[in-house]
Amino acid sequence: MPIIIMKEIIDQKSELERILSKYKVKETEEIEKGIEKRELPEHPSYEDFLSALALRSNIEEMKKLVRELIGEI
Repeated sequence: MPIIIMKEIIDQKSELERILSKYKVKETEEIEKGIEKRELPEHPSYEDFLSALALRSNIEEMKKLVRELIGEI
C-alpha cells in the first residue's frame, strides 16, 4: 500500500512542478500574486493556481498517510 501511495505522490509532484514551471515560479502563491498584479491573465492562471493548491494539499496528506503506514510496520 505505501508503494502505491508513493507512486501517486510522485505523479502529483510532477504535475505540480509542471504547473509551477509553466509560470516560472517556485511557490504556488506566486501565481496568485501574478494574477493580482495583472502580470498573469486570470484564465487559465487561476485554474492552475487552484489545481496547484489542491495538488500540494494532496501531497502533504499522502505523505502523512505513508508515514503512518510505515510506522505501523
